[in-house]
Amino acid sequence: MSNEERTAPWFKERYGIRESRFPKLSGWLGYAIVIGVIGFGWLLWSANHFSRPEIRSTLISFNAVDSKSMSIRYSVSFKSKTSRHACQLIARDYGANVVGEITETFPSGTGSITKITRIPTRALAVNADITGCRRL
Repeated sequence: MSNEERTAPWFKERYGIRESRFPKLSGWLGYAIVIGVIGFGWLLWSANHFSRPEIRSTLISFNAVDSKSMSIRYSVSFKSKTSRHACQLIARDYGANVVGEITETFPSGTGSITKITRIPTRALAVNADITGCRRL
C-alpha cells in the first residue's frame, strides 16, 4: 500500500482516521504539556505551602545542668497569634531513651519567642529536642 492510498479520503473514512485539529500537538506532546503544566503548578503550590509552616521551631542549644535536669534553649514562631500553642520538649540519655519530658505552653498573642527551659530528668541526659508543637 502506497503513501498516496493512505492519505486518500476513502481510506481515512474506512478506517476511522480523523484529521487532528492541532497537528503539531498530536501524540505524546499534548499529554506532556498537560502533565507539565499540572506538575509545575503542584510544585509551586507545595514549595509555597511547606516553606511557610504554621508553627516553626528551632533548637538553638542544650546543656546538661546536672544528673537530674537538662537546660534547652529554643526559638518558636507562630503564624497564628490568636490561639494558644504548646511544644513538647524531651531529654534523652546515651542510649537514646527518653529520660525527661515537659510540655511548654504559650499564651495567645505570642508571635515569636526565644526561650530557655529546664527539663527535669530521671537520669543523666546527653541531648534534648523539640518533638513537636501544636495549636491548643
